[in-house]
Amino acid sequence: MMHKISPALTKRKIKIFNIVLYFLVFFFLSSSFLFQTPQKIFCEPDSTEPNNTLNKEEINISAESAVIVNYDTGEILWEKNSTKKMYPASLTKMLSSIIVIENVDDLEEIIKIPANASGRNHSAFKFKTGDRVSILDLLKASLIISHNNAIVALAEYVSGSSEDFIKLMNEKAREIGAYNTTFQNVNGLDSESPDHKSTAEDLAKIASYCMKNDLFRKIVSTKNDTIKIGSKEIEITNTNNLLEYDYISGIKTGLTNNAGYCIALYSEKNDLRLITVILNNKTIEERDENSLRLLEWAYDNLKYTKIADQKKPVTTISLGSQTIINIDLYPETDYIDVININSDTVDIKNRIKDEISLPVKKNEVMGYMDIYVNGKKIKEIPLISHDYIGEGFIYQELTDTGTSTEHTSFIIISVALFYFLIFLIIIVRNLFLRKNM
Repeated sequence: MMHKISPALTKRKIKIFNIVLYFLVFFFLSSSFLFQTPQKIFCEPDSTEPNNTLNKEEINISAESAVIVNYDTGEILWEKNSTKKMYPASLTKMLSSIIVIENVDDLEEIIKIPANASGRNHSAFKFKTGDRVSILDLLKASLIISHNNAIVALAEYVSGSSEDFIKLMNEKAREIGAYNTTFQNVNGLDSESPDHKSTAEDLAKIASYCMKNDLFRKIVSTKNDTIKIGSKEIEITNTNNLLEYDYISGIKTGLTNNAGYCIALYSEKNDLRLITVILNNKTIEERDENSLRLLEWAYDNLKYTKIADQKKPVTTISLGSQTIINIDLYPETDYIDVININSDTVDIKNRIKDEISLPVKKNEVMGYMDIYVNGKKIKEIPLISHDYIGEGFIYQELTDTGTSTEHTSFIIISVALFYFLIFLIIIVRNLFLRKNM
């Protein structure tokens, strides 16, 4: 026996189907309207907040003071007591020698050794009053074998007296930016010069300045050479035995009882050029070990890194109401810096101007890119548009990645699902009606 459903019940169920169908249509139309609303883009840093913890590497060296400086920029990359005033010993000769080079026209000129420069004076060999030596050979003796009287002879030749030459040294130190340095003699012997002091930081500035001179650079990188005193030739060997390493090419060693073993080094590897200064080691072996340990750390950890690339957009802003205009913003310039790849934290924060409207000019500054390293802001770069966009220019940019593609895919899937549900409801409705006919 068949049970026949009443017409009233059938109408009620059809009405329910219609309500569900109308709701789905309303949902689809509402969603389509929402999809047309432009997406708000917020320009935030790559991480929520810059890292406020300064990463300071702890490197175990026994030297009392040391510093590693980027030769190209002067930036301090690592330091230990680098502003503490110390005895510089024969690192003093870096500055006295560069003053001679800058103030003498004919370096081949032969001069006589004055009485004040005669004798050995804690050096490898002695001069006699009246010995004839070229200015260039005296420079070699001063910088390669660290001859104390050679630089005395040069100082008196340039200024007439060591006292007047010392004035030039202190003036040059200020000019270079070595404000915590006071020289009281020309060669670094400090037993009678208690205030003859500098800092590792200042000596690194002086070393960097000197290494920009081609002749100075050539002399301090020489391992072995020959000088002439009168007709006598003397072979000299550089006191810097770290020149045996192919990436080290200078600069100067030093030693006094007060200063201990000291050294200033120039090194170059992996496109990174460094000035390293180490003061007050107990032995020459300790000095060299500390030097190599610092350089090994530096070249293992410090790398030139491109942080901003003017050819790559860093963010995209959207203009328009119903139709979106996406504008890529690029750094105005590249920015490359030395980064500790194992510990430094780099954060980028993009700041976009509050009011931006069409037209947009080519290379118009539309914001700024702030670069932080370990929480410290180190650079601000303008953000610009590479294209001119007029008031009537309207387009919807679709890329292989990003929110535009995801947005479009979502719409397509939603439409397909909607029509599938409608089709399914119609089939069920027809089956229901047939069953009740």
